[in-house]
Amino acid sequence: THTHNTHHPMLVWEYRIHLPLSLAEYKIGQLFTTAETSKQETGGGEGVEVLKNEPMEHPEFGPCQYTEKVYHLETKVPGWVRYFVPAGAFQIHEQSWNAYPYCLTIITTT
Repeated sequence: THTHNTHHPMLVWEYRIHLPLSLAEYKIGQLFTTAETSKQETGGGEGVEVLKNEPMEHPEFGPCQYTEKVYHLETKVPGWVRYFVPAGAFQIHEQSWNAYPYCLTIITTT
């Protein structure tokens, strides 16, 4: 019989970029940028629909911001793709727990 070793060593590289702002300032900027981009991409029934946006306690990360969103993307794909794909496939559901610098995001489709 032949056995395979399923444990492979993994090399992790970490890069640090020093920025001229504090961690709190970066967090505020990141949240603003995400909200602004969502706002710009939304309109006419398309874009981002925010179902929940609330602070909560994550069992692993601690205090975090929980968001639940639906992305409506039908007009974002070429017409020939829409012809072959059912309409419901262009709705993407996102659940996210943002406990900066940690973030857990789950993406699903219907």
